[in-house]
Amino acid sequence: MTLLASLPRIEEHRVSVVFDCPKCHAAAVRGTAYNLRETIRVSERVPMWGWSSHWVRCSECNAELQADCDPSDFKGASPATVNNRVHAYFSFPKRFLAIAGLAFSWAPVVGLLVAIAAVVANLRTAGWPRVVSIIGLVLTTIYNAVVFGSIAYWTVTVARPLAAL
Repeated sequence: MTLLASLPRIEEHRVSVVFDCPKCHAAAVRGTAYNLRETIRVSERVPMWGWSSHWVRCSECNAELQADCDPSDFKGASPATVNNRVHAYFSFPKRFLAIAGLAFSWAPVVGLLVAIAAVVANLRTAGWPRVVSIIGLVLTTIYNAVVFGSIAYWTVTVARPLAAL
């Protein structure tokens, strides 16, 4: 008997909603609110662990937007109510890189590499990850210019090679 883990994704409790999409900026667009239930199973029969999340899919741009409440709460809700409960979802790698780019902005070379990776990863992301990535890149660029500029200045002024420091 082999033990294989699987992660089936089941969409349930679909409800049609009307809202303004934050991704494509379409007004009064139809969407589908649903629960996404994911369960880790062993050998396709034994459930080990599971979780559920709430999503809304835009019919115009097909974007998956995270919802703060159950889809049944959207039945008969006005578009303004749905707009307040639906927001764009930023994946964990994008959020992590944005924060790491800012946190490592003090590290001369590593900070620059992480900040560049964060900006590239969040280039098409509209929201706080892109802003934080750009701030991290600006800070680390300034810091690197100061550090390497002062090393070059003191190397030339003292007339000793860099290895002698």
